[in-house]
Amino acid sequence: MKQSILLVDDHRENLIALEAILEAPGRQLVMATSGNEALQLALKHDFSLVLLDVQMPEMDGFEVAQLLRQGRKTRNIPIIFVTAISKEHTYVFKGYECGAVDYLFKPIDQQILTAKVEVFLDLDQQKRRLQQAVVQMKRLKDENERLLQAIGEGILGADTKGLVTFANGAAAALLGMPREELAGKRVDALLFYDEDGARCWDWSSSPLLKACKSDQAWRSDTPCFIQRGGIAVALDIAATPLNQPGEAFSGSVLVLRDVTSAWQSSAEQQARELRRQPRKKLLREMVMFDRTTGGNVGRLINISLDGFKLSTRQSIDPGTRFSLSMVLPEQLQGVTTLSLEGRCVWSQEQDRQNEYHAGFQIVEVSDLHRSVLEMMMEKF
Repeated sequence: MKQSILLVDDHRENLIALEAILEAPGRQLVMATSGNEALQLALKHDFSLVLLDVQMPEMDGFEVAQLLRQGRKTRNIPIIFVTAISKEHTYVFKGYECGAVDYLFKPIDQQILTAKVEVFLDLDQQKRRLQQAVVQMKRLKDENERLLQAIGEGILGADTKGLVTFANGAAAALLGMPREELAGKRVDALLFYDEDGARCWDWSSSPLLKACKSDQAWRSDTPCFIQRGGIAVALDIAATPLNQPGEAFSGSVLVLRDVTSAWQSSAEQQARELRRQPRKKLLREMVMFDRTTGGNVGRLINISLDGFKLSTRQSIDPGTRFSLSMVLPEQLQGVTTLSLEGRCVWSQEQDRQNEYHAGFQIVEVSDLHRSVLEMMMEKF
């Protein structure tokens, strides 16, 4: 793409001299012999630079420069004043006030003129390349946005800390939350390992983060769960790192797919519901005690092979580890008390005063007590 330069001087011989110096491949030199003609040409062409004589009849160079600076299309064109009159500071400052970026004094030094023109043309090329890049980036961003919104599966973007940076419409509908509210949410506050919501995700120790930090894609082997309106929804989750291989980890893209219907048939769901009600009634009567202090940690809400959920009277700091015991409703394998090591993963205040719910991960349990837990899960 040729760069156009506007040469303005009321003496044609001066224009011819400038043309002889500046003519080069990739340049288009346009000449004007008056201020009015220069303004008309500036509206028709896309100029990269203007060389403007100061002393002209009817409209001098200062007036032309001021009018160029007032036009939306012409306000950013670099203007170099060319003059044979006074070099006094007040006169030069007037030129800069009118919008000049530089001054050249006659007689013109060919090397200085060539060097200054090349500098401003290089800057113009850089500006044009940057503008093209910005336009291209915006176009790609818009195309990607439309593509992500059109995808039927839920898409979440997450940064290195597991905070949601992007959610498409399908993800918002799947999670039952507006897109603007999802931004900034913790991924591990949305997802559960179990259908009862007893074991919340822990982003920092998740296999997803471990895989993506190693530049590997990840997919859940078993369904993960969300709680939507009090109902467990089973999800298949696939994730890929945002960064290119070899680059520093910068986040992940998660693809969420509802697999509830495949995970559980209606008959299985009915059977599960029949077992769940008496189990919940039984669990409400069971209490976890701290073996170190003997204190009551909380009342059991639900339990799985990997974790459990308690109702407590005080908030528990995530990461706190307990040595816990629970009296069983009946003897199992000769054991009347279930003992394990649990780590608090999350704690949340409830609507009722002095009531909190806390999710725990089972981090250590003996083989005997694990088999007791398995039997308890099957029996109750």
